Amino acid sequence: MTSEPARASRTTLTWGGAALVLATLTPIVTELGILFPLPGTSWLYSVETPFAETVSAAVLVFAFVVLAFGVRGERGIAGSSRVGRTALGLFALTSIVSAGYVAVNMTAVGVNSGVLALVSILFWTLEIVRVVSLIAAAISVFQAGVVTGLARWGLPAVALVLAGVVVVSRIRLPALLDVWLWGLVLIPLGLLLTGVLFLVQGLRSPRAIETPAVPAG
Repeated sequence: MTSEPARASRTTLTWGGAALVLATLTPIVTELGILFPLPGTSWLYSVETPFAETVSAAVLVFAFVVLAFGVRGERGIAGSSRVGRTALGLFALTSIVSAGYVAVNMTAVGVNSGVLALVSILFWTLEIVRVVSLIAAAISVFQAGVVTGLARWGLPAVALVLAGVVVVSRIRLPALLDVWLWGLVLIPLGLLLTGVLFLVQGLRSPRAIETPAVPAG
């Protein structure tokens, strides 16, 4: 039996889920390009495809705005929680900078040690904000009950992986380098699977039946 919140968010879950799936493709390819570089390339360079990055970033923001606030009068996946809606948007914005949506030439950044230190602090701060915002969003979405079944566990699972990856990135052990790199792939892959679950739930939800207004008197 489909719950009322899920039924009321059919279009929101369908559009938001589909957009989330599309938005994760570029970062997945980017991170895999680092793990498995093409012959003659170096891990010092990320995959530079400005058009794909710009489109993917825009789709990511669109996906989370739709999921957070809903469309066509429907509820967003965080329900009425302002904290949840804000956290979803904040996670999308910080992900654009720190999750493979912006190509960075590491050799160019390394020209000036002062600039490199500033960029490092900026990225670390964004990562912390990204983790905290996703955890807050995941809790709000879970409590709202708009998404159900496996889809309800999608964002909490991604938040757990993201937090783990950030912790591993601060441990200076060569043995953990591969764990960190594969974690960078698992994060967008987890978002992709979450988007699929949202999309499936949206498509399987019955259409809302509008009840005609009863005349007064």
